[in-house]
Amino acid sequence: MERGRRNDAAYFILLLTYILAVASHPALVSLIFLPIMALHGFTIDKTLPKVLSRKIGLTEIGLFALNSIPYLYFFTPLIFIPATAFLLTIILSYTKSKMLPQLTGTLGLALLYLPLVQIFGGWSMLNLGVYLVWSTYTLVEAIYVEYKLPFRKVSINQLRLSWVASLILNSFAVIINPLLVLPLIEPTIRYINPGAKLKSASEIKGLGRKGIKRTLLVFILLLLIVMLK
Repeated sequence: MERGRRNDAAYFILLLTYILAVASHPALVSLIFLPIMALHGFTIDKTLPKVLSRKIGLTEIGLFALNSIPYLYFFTPLIFIPATAFLLTIILSYTKSKMLPQLTGTLGLALLYLPLVQIFGGWSMLNLGVYLVWSTYTLVEAIYVEYKLPFRKVSINQLRLSWVASLILNSFAVIINPLLVLPLIEPTIRYINPGAKLKSASEIKGLGRKGIKRTLLVFILLLLIVMLK
């Protein structure tokens, strides 16, 4: 979730998470959440630089509050899962790490999936499996990007261990539905053998384009699995 002219990564993950939730449980109420997702993306876009620089003001607090209002009406206890990730993002911004708050912020976007499914009509065990795969992939993909950046001190072993831990967690997802092993194949190959770090910042755009394609592959496989339920 690096800051550029616009935080396209945030909008991208939010849109895919929303589509996956709608496909998991189509409902008219989901239409209400399309502008809410846009609001979430706008808020992250505008507040993340202030959060990372520890300069949160009344504007940022107001945006956080505005984003919370829909969930007061469409309440589910599951919303506390992504809310905790976003709270951690703010707390970790007061540490010396620039990477950790970005990781938890990115994870929080994917963690919206199951609360949305619950709001749209209720979740199933398959949705829980999808939740595990989608959220862990999103997190480790962010770690992979951090590893690749030449100015980040993320080691290859840290990347590998994070994915191995994710695979252990995702073993429960595969037990729920064996098809959920499919979206884990490409990331496993790539994270175990990620190659060398980028040699220069000029290669970052190419990394981003490849990341979009790979994330879309995982997303499409998950989408097909929930649609074949």
